[in-house]
Amino acid sequence: MIKGKGCFMVPQINVLPGAMLRVDPSGRIIDINDAGRELGVHFSPEQQLVRLLAPADWGKLASRLVAKYRIPEQAREIEVCSENRRYRLSIAARACSDCSRFVQITDITEYRSLSEQIAMNEQRYRSLFTQNPDVVCSLDLQGRLVECNHATEHLTGHALEQLRWNRWVSLVDTADREAAQTCFEAALVGNPCSHRCKIRNRSGRKLVIQVTYMPILVNDQVAGIFCVARDKTERYRLEESRRLLQACMAQVQDVIFITEADPLDEPGPRIIYANEGLERVTGYSPEEVLGRTPRMLQGPDTDRAALDRIRAALEARKPIKEVVVNYCKDGEPFWNEIEIVHIAAGNPGQKAYFASVQRDVTRIKQREAALRQSQEELRRLSRAQEGMLEQERRRIARDLHDELGQTLTALKLNLGLTLSDLSEVPQASLQRLEGLIGHVDGAVEKVREIAANLRPAMLDDLGFEATAEWFLNQCTDRGGLEVRWWSGTAGTGRAKGEVATALFRILQECMTNVSRHSNASSVTVDYTERAGSAVLEINDNGEGFDPGQSRPFGFGLLGIRERVAMLDGTLNVESAIGRGVRIKVELPMEGKADD
Repeated sequence: MIKGKGCFMVPQINVLPGAMLRVDPSGRIIDINDAGRELGVHFSPEQQLVRLLAPADWGKLASRLVAKYRIPEQAREIEVCSENRRYRLSIAARACSDCSRFVQITDITEYRSLSEQIAMNEQRYRSLFTQNPDVVCSLDLQGRLVECNHATEHLTGHALEQLRWNRWVSLVDTADREAAQTCFEAALVGNPCSHRCKIRNRSGRKLVIQVTYMPILVNDQVAGIFCVARDKTERYRLEESRRLLQACMAQVQDVIFITEADPLDEPGPRIIYANEGLERVTGYSPEEVLGRTPRMLQGPDTDRAALDRIRAALEARKPIKEVVVNYCKDGEPFWNEIEIVHIAAGNPGQKAYFASVQRDVTRIKQREAALRQSQEELRRLSRAQEGMLEQERRRIARDLHDELGQTLTALKLNLGLTLSDLSEVPQASLQRLEGLIGHVDGAVEKVREIAANLRPAMLDDLGFEATAEWFLNQCTDRGGLEVRWWSGTAGTGRAKGEVATALFRILQECMTNVSRHSNASSVTVDYTERAGSAVLEINDNGEGFDPGQSRPFGFGLLGIRERVAMLDGTLNVESAIGRGVRIKVELPMEGKADD
């Protein structure tokens, strides 16, 4: 029976469904049914319901219990907490006749926990989708883009709004679309599929991506396709570079080693890479040497000094290039040109390495040896020819001086006697005889000059020092050139024979060059003898020349160089345009005497 507006008679509480409380406006529990008692909580008559709830929930319940009007539908249910449990309170819309209200209480702790877990899982899934650095797309059964993450926008350069509802394969390069469609259709029947393809982004750049298609199953039915794509452009470029590098290194005829940087002590750095050139050069296959040290190629004839230099360079992490004797697998020695560089670690924690290129230079060494032998033979031949030429010059000079000179001298004497004996000869005839005597005098001087130029006799008798002084005086008299001669031997020079001849001929060639090419006004010639060697230095103040030109002064310097080389001496030539020429020659004193 209705007692007033908005109130009704109080029914029996046990006939009401669910756990039920009757609560007065102050929040005191008036009654509780059996289902309510079975909740196992501290709800019992005469207790203040609001005091059993968390403080934050007091106001929500109290405001509804004191309401004097019908509680709207949307405000009838509230969630509250009591002793770490969550409850849904459904409050009667109308109050009873005594202004109390029925409150149905439902334990929703497990339900709410499950709901929160579902919500969290959904957020995790959403984060996996939206925050994934790879492209993640949801495709419908026609292959159209339904949803895309921001990585898709970044990869393709297209806004998400532009991509949505476009077919995925339209982004794929034309050459790869058939394979992409095949993979998509495989996923439609429940089979995940992956393939590599190219796409062209908005700027026109081609990218290489690895795409995986996975079916989206709803009630064991394919409802769509997940498309996951990873940008492999850089990796593809590196793989292609590595492939080309490996192909190139496989074709290189030289040996290429990459080793660890340590240990430098025994057993030595281990080989981690060897190319196919190793087998061509040494007979060892790359597989045979991996994990071993390049020192396995060394043997009894390997130069220890070169190995020490290599060790020092490796310790200093500096590049080094050496040529040593190494040994093939069958024990055959070969000349090995080794060039080693250090590969520093890219980042902390990474390893450092050594890379070496090793080249079989045996044939080059053999050709060099043959060339040196040929040059030595040519020098010996040239030395012999030069000796024969000097002997011939000496003979001719002696014959000119002794034979022709004496004959002309005798002729002059006879002409003089004849002239003194003639008293009644006409004056013109006497003048002709006097002129003839003058010509004979000139011929005698010419013969002496020719003989001296062929080979001064004093060179054999007095040695180089005296001959050089005489020769330089001749140069001064003939050409007006200022020549300063200085000798550190004080007339006790020991240069004789072959060495004296070579020094004199070099001095002759230098003075000839000065007079012909340098336009010099003065020349300084210094001569000293050290322990076991003779040193000749010629300096002029002429025009100089560029040492880089192919043949300065024709064959003059070439002849000087050959003379020095024949006697195992050293030659130093310094010059520059406008700065004169400095030539310094040093010859060992062990030269043989000219016969």
